[in-house]
This record gives sequence, C-alpha cells and structure tokens, in this order.
Amino acid sequence: MLGLVIEQPDHGFKLERQLEERFGSARFAYSTAYSALRRLEKDGLVRAAGGRALQDGDGASPGGKGASPGEEVIYEATPKGCEHFRDWVRAPASGLVLREELHARIALCEPRDLPRLIEVVHVEERACVGELDRIRERMVAERQLGGSRPAAQESWSALMDRAVAHGEAAFWGGRIKQLAQLRAYLEELRSEAERRALAEHRRINGQRRAG
Repeated sequence: MLGLVIEQPDHGFKLERQLEERFGSARFAYSTAYSALRRLEKDGLVRAAGGRALQDGDGASPGGKGASPGEEVIYEATPKGCEHFRDWVRAPASGLVLREELHARIALCEPRDLPRLIEVVHVEERACVGELDRIRERMVAERQLGGSRPAAQESWSALMDRAVAHGEAAFWGGRIKQLAQLRAYLEELRSEAERRALAEHRRINGQRRAG
C-alpha cells in the first residue's frame, strides 16, 4: 500500500481498487487499504494531503463514516515513508520470500532498484533449489530403505508420504523455473537501462564537445 501511495497519491477507495487490480492473487480482504492507510499514517509514513483523515471505526466506503463523498483525504507518502519503502524494496532476502511480497517489490520498484532486486530473486532461487535438493535426498533415502518392495506391500502412510514428496518436488521445480525466467527478464531490463544510460552519456558529451 505504501508503494502505491508513493506511485500516485490518491483517495483511499481508489487505492483499494489499485490493490485489488494489481495484486489480486494475494486475495486481500475488502477494506485492507483503509486499515493499512490508518496504520501507515499512525507510523508517520503517509499523511493527509487534503480532506479528512480516516479514523478508527470509519467504514470502508468512500469518505468514511460521516463524510461526504468529496471529503475523503488524498494520501501522500512522507519523506520517512519513501525512505522506509526503498529500504523494504532493497532489503536482503533470507530465502523463501513470500511470493506476493516478492512480486510487490518488483511491481513497485524503480530502475535504480533493479540490481538489488535481481540479487533478491537469485537468493530466492537458490533457497528453492535447496528445498528441492532436500526433498530429493529424502525420496532417495526412502527408496533405499524400502528396497525393491512392490507398492502393494508398502504401508498406506508410506505411499501417501511418497505422493506428497512428489508433489513438493514438482512445486519447487516449477518455482525454480519461474524465478529463473523472472531473473533473466530483470537482467535484460537492466542491460537495456545501462545501454540507454551509456548512449545518453555519449550524446551529452558529444554536445559539449561540439559546443
């Protein structure tokens, strides 16, 4: 929510729509934006640019409890809020970052954040590889323990554990592929940004020499 306010200061109900449209897969509860805005304002990360700030107990409808439609505040980020958000976008990943959090960082980043985000995605990718390796090691160990016994002689719980392990292996394998593709895309964007910056630098230098 703080990133959305930084991108475009706006009314709470419009920010709520932005949250639903851009991060629908997270399935946020209705009125999440209003609760988040109250919390961010309390922490000094956003402020009222005009109108009336939302109070605890206000409804989620435009304008809040007792306000006319034109009264609801337009929220904007404070300098503290901007700094806090940039720190969050660039924060190091300890591995296995929540998917929605990673997507939010990327969706709301600036060009200068790309190198750090590529590193974050790579850390996440390596963490997923570690999870997949552990699952595969467990599957190999279980096969060695069970020997060559046919499935009919296996206990039901052992069969179901094996099914879960196969499902987890497929999940982490797919996640690794997604992250690798995402990282490659971000690296392409970074290369293009660097190419444009170099071309602009050469153009400016050429104009200075000509002048």
